[in-house]
Amino acid sequence: MMTQEPLPAIYPRPYTPNHRLSVGVPQFSNVFAEQIKHDKLPRPTYDRTKRIRFLPPFLALILRSTYFLVALCIVLVIPVLQLVFGIVYRDQCPINVYIPIYLIVTGACGIAAIGLTIVIVIAFVCCIKQDSIAGSCISGCVIGAVVFFIFIMSFFLFGWFIAGNVWVFGAKTTVNFEKENSPYYCHKTLYEFAFWIIIVTYILMVVSCCVSCCRACFQSLTTLKA
Repeated sequence: MMTQEPLPAIYPRPYTPNHRLSVGVPQFSNVFAEQIKHDKLPRPTYDRTKRIRFLPPFLALILRSTYFLVALCIVLVIPVLQLVFGIVYRDQCPINVYIPIYLIVTGACGIAAIGLTIVIVIAFVCCIKQDSIAGSCISGCVIGAVVFFIFIMSFFLFGWFIAGNVWVFGAKTTVNFEKENSPYYCHKTLYEFAFWIIIVTYILMVVSCCVSCCRACFQSLTTLKA
């Protein structure tokens, strides 16, 4: 009769914190590496559109608009006419020689302001399309410098506009359009153009103030309803 040998005693394997089960379960690191290798994981997308944080959203929207450039080109007609009328009739207003000079300076500053605004729009568009931080910083510096220059020039234009009011409206009661040899003579086209340009400027100022007030009221009502 054969006797069975006793089986060796099986002791449980001691548990250690660094012990990991590897039988039948793939290692997480290997799966992760395999998925990256085959491009199965979603990759973060990089938005190339650069946004200027220091500009209000509505201003950024205006600067990116093509219609804004078209409007600037249309408005450019007014300072060009001022410059042309002032140069053509420069010596034909002895009642006040500063009236044609007023038109010349106003027209030149208006052309410069609109031209600088176009530079701002171009720099803004370039800043959006830049893929580098250096390009965006350069475009931002150009925008800041041009805005500062326009801001300084606006103070001069404000004072120059007041002076133009004094010169044009001060000659309203004594101006003569018929006698060219009279010391009170001024060319009719020159004087009426300067006069109505000032009137139109006042009208635009009132309209812009009304639009701004209506916009502020609309935003306040929208905020209260929300």
